[in-house]
Amino acid sequence: MSPTNARIEAEPESSRLPTLFWLAWRFLPPLDRRDRRVLGGVAVACGYLAVPLTIGLAADRVPGVTVLSLLCLSAPALPLWWASAVPLGVRRRETALALRQARINTRSAAATSISRQLAYPLLGAVIGVALLLGLHRLLADALPKNAPLELALRHSEGHWISASAITVVVLIALTAVLSSARSTELYGRFSRFTARLDRREAAPQPQ
Repeated sequence: MSPTNARIEAEPESSRLPTLFWLAWRFLPPLDRRDRRVLGGVAVACGYLAVPLTIGLAADRVPGVTVLSLLCLSAPALPLWWASAVPLGVRRRETALALRQARINTRSAAATSISRQLAYPLLGAVIGVALLLGLHRLLADALPKNAPLELALRHSEGHWISASAITVVVLIALTAVLSSARSTELYGRFSRFTARLDRREAAPQPQ
């Protein structure tokens, strides 16, 4: 048993908090190329999705065509978001398992291993929201008058702060859903299904 694990096991639960916070901080940075890809994918997807989501939440009146436009604007980021959230959840569960094997109770292990799952979407969402808050007036001026997004931006004055906070919370929560074990199982089934379709299309056709 390593010295860190032995120290954690010997300490009472109330005195483990500094060590658990230190472990959460150590687990936060990406460790290898795979982790960096996950960080980039989750952050980019959440940053992109933060723009239409914040616009929709901030608008007083959102016509149906604007809702459709915001959904279409969000669609390109959804595959990247799901594909990046799945390995993020796998890494979190692996970390929690390692901590439980180090004699840390299940609740503390889960709380410690969740640091990346909170930080990665938070980083992307904050960047996306900050860019939107700084550029929304320029964006509204650049769009054609009465365009769906221009209408939403025009009716969003005064609601940006609350909409931004809700956007960050929603993206973190949905990333947790996409990184769950059930989502990982569904993603695996979908990947196998698409792989079978690709093999079927690539197979030579009889003459």
